[in-house]
Amino acid sequence: MNLCKIFYKTTCNKSFLVFFFLSFCILFSSLVFAEISSKFPFSSGETLHYKLSYRGLLTSMIWADLADVKMTYLSNKKTPERKNAYQFKLYLSTENYTKAEIFQAVRYTYTTTLDASLQRTVLVEELDTGENQSHDFLWLNWQNKTTQLFKKREKEQETYGFMGMDVRYVWEKDGVQIVPEFLGTYPLLEKHQSYLIHKEFGDIIEHSQILDPLSLIYILRAMDFGSETNVVKEFSIAVSDDIRLYQVTQVALEEITLHGKIRKGIKYKIQTDEKKDNYYYVWMSNDEKKIPLRMAMDAPLGKLEIDLMKVTQQ
Repeated sequence: MNLCKIFYKTTCNKSFLVFFFLSFCILFSSLVFAEISSKFPFSSGETLHYKLSYRGLLTSMIWADLADVKMTYLSNKKTPERKNAYQFKLYLSTENYTKAEIFQAVRYTYTTTLDASLQRTVLVEELDTGENQSHDFLWLNWQNKTTQLFKKREKEQETYGFMGMDVRYVWEKDGVQIVPEFLGTYPLLEKHQSYLIHKEFGDIIEHSQILDPLSLIYILRAMDFGSETNVVKEFSIAVSDDIRLYQVTQVALEEITLHGKIRKGIKYKIQTDEKKDNYYYVWMSNDEKKIPLRMAMDAPLGKLEIDLMKVTQQ
């Protein structure tokens, strides 16, 4: 979830596309869950299909489509402790967009598991089988009030010999913590080394409810802000090794043009105290489904939008 690369191969180790989508998702610690409807406006297997586009100096101010995005909700899942849980999945791919593939091929999946109350994120998995070839987990251990990051063990370059002129590649060493049993199901590597290693500890859990960026989109769909405008609600969100506070403001009912048709959407503004000048926007359909119609934010040298294409049911 850390930052840019799709247009600049020399920048950070995460795709710019992934950064945009998840930065948007970090939308929104004191969430009043009593305001969430007991009957959710989404059902297991619902999949939302989007297209991610960019317009700016990098595309001569012309909109360019860069990636397909899908979001799916699944029930009847289990937490690491084998308790009832729910999952939300996001899949982002550049495979249908030649220009994006030239800069960086992305096949990114983000899966989050929440407890049965849909109030606590328990486990987040990020997997990119594209050019990045990364695999990471964030575990929120509610029993011990800790957050921990785990990553795929990789080979590192090591120099040896006279004046360090010889080079070889060796597997990363184990982290300071043992990989928990529920993450130990992957095939062992050479010399019986585990596939995953402990990366680092994150923030201590100090809130009774913590969500993650993707699950927050769905919780927002289920919340009732009422009919008033400029209503602000705060959320505590786990983002990598940080737990951050974000605010969502219900702005107004606004018409947008989506695929040549006028749609009415409820507009929300999202910001954080850390960067007050950065705003993210989402338009939810003005009906009982409250489906995200469009998501938008500023990007380097331009703007990015994610527009709804269709809704399917598995």
